[in-house]
Amino acid sequence: MMFQSLLEQFQALPSGTDSFKQLKNHCEQQIKTADLALEQTALFLIYGFAKNYVLLYEDQAVTAQFSNAAKTQLLTYMQQLNLALATQDKALILERLNQVTQDYMHSSRVF
Repeated sequence: MMFQSLLEQFQALPSGTDSFKQLKNHCEQQIKTADLALEQTALFLIYGFAKNYVLLYEDQAVTAQFSNAAKTQLLTYMQQLNLALATQDKALILERLNQVTQDYMHSSRVF
């Protein structure tokens, strides 16, 4: 499953805009080749978060604390989606996609 691979790659990267940019690029590439429609949806959601971070902060200096917090938030979303995708249970995946979206809307929306 490619989503898990992206999660592991992003997790191993240091915090910062370059990591979000790399995640954005990988998601964009993988969306086209994902086998499951719901995996494509999860990739697109994460792509959007990463893209927004890059657009907002690429040309700004951000603190390490801010960058770490944003990465932690995105990793939490990715881990939740990855667990659901691993089950291949469509209802659970949709529920998790909705939960991540809802959690994001109630967050500080840093990306």
